[in-house]
Amino acid sequence: MNKLSDFISEETPPKASAMINTFRAFGYNLQTAIADIIDNSISAKSSNIWVDYEWRGSESWVSITDDGTGMDKGTLVSAMTPGSKDPNEDRELSDLGRFGLGLKTSSFSQCKTLTVATKRKDYSVLKRCWDLDFVNDTGRWSLLDYISNETYLEKLNVLDNGTVVLWENLDRLVGNSHIENEAARKVFLEEFFAVEEHLSLVFHRYLEKKKVKIWINGLQIKPWDPFMKDSEGGQLICNEYLDNDSVNVKCYVLPHISKISKDKLGDAKTEKWYGLQGFYIYRNERLLLFGDWLGLFNKNEHYKNARILIDISNKLDHEWKIDIKKATASPSVKVRKDLIRLGKMTRLAAGKVYRFRGNQIMLDDSIKSFSFQPIWKATKKRDGAFDYYINEDHPVLERIMTKDVVERKDIRTILKLIGETTPVEAIIQNYSENPESVERRKEEKELEQGTIQLARLMFESLKKSGVSNDIAVKQILNIEPFNEFPQIIEYLN
Repeated sequence: MNKLSDFISEETPPKASAMINTFRAFGYNLQTAIADIIDNSISAKSSNIWVDYEWRGSESWVSITDDGTGMDKGTLVSAMTPGSKDPNEDRELSDLGRFGLGLKTSSFSQCKTLTVATKRKDYSVLKRCWDLDFVNDTGRWSLLDYISNETYLEKLNVLDNGTVVLWENLDRLVGNSHIENEAARKVFLEEFFAVEEHLSLVFHRYLEKKKVKIWINGLQIKPWDPFMKDSEGGQLICNEYLDNDSVNVKCYVLPHISKISKDKLGDAKTEKWYGLQGFYIYRNERLLLFGDWLGLFNKNEHYKNARILIDISNKLDHEWKIDIKKATASPSVKVRKDLIRLGKMTRLAAGKVYRFRGNQIMLDDSIKSFSFQPIWKATKKRDGAFDYYINEDHPVLERIMTKDVVERKDIRTILKLIGETTPVEAIIQNYSENPESVERRKEEKELEQGTIQLARLMFESLKKSGVSNDIAVKQILNIEPFNEFPQIIEYLN
């Protein structure tokens, strides 16, 4: 067999400008980019991490400072070198990195000038800088011993050890915006509000256990637990270990919204529950992926209370196809069947929360074993769809309808009763269980005698008020439900 080393070869290093600009296209946003930098801080055993930013228009900047172990010169240069680590190397269990690209790719996705300054205990500050414009101009891999302003080192200087990552020339975030551009400033500040929300979720287990504190412009971030493991929070219905105990799965079902106290609704983020259902994959307690059913199930309003925690170690990165951004993952073949089983079980339990509530609000009229009298009832058709109607046997309605004279206040009582008891949850539940049935409903409705009589009454009333026939007909055809029956004109004369 021929040895490849016997053949003529050439060294073909990538062009500096082409390669370094390619690193800008990995698909980070501001939230995921800052989270990636914080991963490095946690791996460096930091106790405190400070995210700071300042709006200055095109001269705006962002810095992430930590009190971790810091780096010596060789380690700093290596950290600034693209692809300096082999992703196949064994890592410490606490290491949140893998590819040796996160610092560079996340930073370049947001800025054109990346400076890292660091110091170890009893040593002076070291700094290195990538300036993409300079690399593009020279075409060389020139890592500079440079920082634009020494004031950026003030926080680092008072620490015994630590590191600061500085982003300047934020072309992707602010571009050439003028400092007085209020619209651009608003977008800038909104982005950092999203950063706070993202970090409070992604690192919530570190924050809860007080392994680290994270600050944004001097304000400490509070953890946000998506499983609501508090006194009125989520119910743990299952806890299993898979793949030789290397994967831990915990299945949670959140309570019905009505069970959450008003002062907790904001913290629960109930308005986002639909998007937050699904699997939550953690690697070394750092959240990688959340609110995703991993292609195993579809999102459904009926199961929005279902959330499943999956814990894996960094030894499973390849099996789970963890990407550079730590934002995508795919379960290994070994656990896929178990995740489907646990997912079905959790979704079933979550569905019962809404099924129970729906049944309390409205009953299928085929069920005769209850004496409960709802305002609304439903008839289930052969195709699984429901027709909803008002229950005339309801005591309040029956009493009013049997009166010889119906007063205005009686009509108001009926309308208020019907409006306040509209079975929204039951309608959502029934649609979630059988969405196709709604799509199969006939678009054309039959014109009933009661609708004709009501239209005639309105027609005569309009004419008595002095409205012409033509105008009266046009007005009636602009009123629901008459607008659905153009043929009703034939009955108006």
